[in-house]
Amino acid sequence: MVPLSVRLDAETEKKLEEVAFNLDRSKDWVIKEAIRHYAEELADYEIALQRLADPDAKLIDHEEAKRALGLVD
Repeated sequence: MVPLSVRLDAETEKKLEEVAFNLDRSKDWVIKEAIRHYAEELADYEIALQRLADPDAKLIDHEEAKRALGLVD
């Protein structure tokens, strides 16, 4: 692993400490997980933008998506 230095304002540091304490994890672990989740979300967002830009993509509305997933009684 590569060491990384991050400067946080006091409020963010306090939130980080609270999260780490509540999860019984280290601050290092919380930061790594936050970055990992953010990177995954960003990748999903990029895929969504590419799909929206695809003129051949089939878009469905919310109700049709619920029906396709079997979420409608």
